[in-house]
Amino acid sequence: MTSDQNVPVYTGDIAKQQVDPSSEYSQENQEITFSDEQHAIWADLFAGVYKSYLTEHICKEWRTGMGLLELDPKHIPTLKHLVDHITPRTGWRIERTVVRYTLADDWYKKFAQRIFLITDYLRTRDQMEFTPEPDMFHDIFGHLPFLTQEFYARIEDKFAPAYLKATQEEREVIKRLAWYSTEFGLVVQDNRFTVFGAGIISGRKELTRTIMEFYRLGRDNVIDYTRDIYGQLEQQFLEKKKDLFRIIDGVNALHQKGQMSSESMGWNVVQLMYEDLRIETTGIFGGEVIIVPFNIETIARIPKTVYAFNPMLFVCRSLEEMDEILDSYLKPISQRT
Repeated sequence: MTSDQNVPVYTGDIAKQQVDPSSEYSQENQEITFSDEQHAIWADLFAGVYKSYLTEHICKEWRTGMGLLELDPKHIPTLKHLVDHITPRTGWRIERTVVRYTLADDWYKKFAQRIFLITDYLRTRDQMEFTPEPDMFHDIFGHLPFLTQEFYARIEDKFAPAYLKATQEEREVIKRLAWYSTEFGLVVQDNRFTVFGAGIISGRKELTRTIMEFYRLGRDNVIDYTRDIYGQLEQQFLEKKKDLFRIIDGVNALHQKGQMSSESMGWNVVQLMYEDLRIETTGIFGGEVIIVPFNIETIARIPKTVYAFNPMLFVCRSLEEMDEILDSYLKPISQRT
């Protein structure tokens, strides 16, 4: 904390959450009674995102999953509802946990059992637009529509077998690959950029900011949407790769100094960093986020997962390509004896 004890200094390190094992949910007490205010927060979060002018920018698979999951816009679903709509379709089970955001090891042990954990934490009224850690709305609204479908179950199935056999250095890369695919990934569909990651989908500010970047790329003539958009983005990436890596290294240095402690502070100091690095804020660097092709080399260069500020999003040509890229890194690790 800073001297005034009001502003957290975030360096990118993740503190392990100390949880009394006796407080964790058992198989018998998975259902929770929520307050009227919690249901009201859920309803307002749901209504804030579930609008056609926003959801049309989310990939088709999520929209299909929303139909299959049959969430109540006004009430937080019971665990039984989620299990009944997911397990018969993909075999994945849902369990509740008291753990909020912590180190990944315990989560991957559950993933290896094909158990998807949802936290019992729901954001507060002052975090409606942006929450610095995933809550149950993120878990349910962002991830679980996908988990009704086999393709997503296959993607989630890739991570745990590799993570549990990986070196510590490889585990850091695996966490980043998961982060920039299932949490903050984009995918091209019908020659349009669409949102795939649950972290973008479940946060109105994240979603609208990302959509505005799609429009900015066209407005500023960075991308011609009448032509192959992925090929154009790839060319931009190759031309700007050196500066992109300088930005990544600069953001990492800011985190280590604790200068990325909030969303607003994060963007302001990044703007100053552009000036220090003498990088013009034009082209792919002209918005509040940078969109580049999904590739392991670039993702592996980012050493910290960032909640308070996420300056870069990675896009795949298709979900099939995402599958292939993830396999290229994860499969050899998972097949080790």
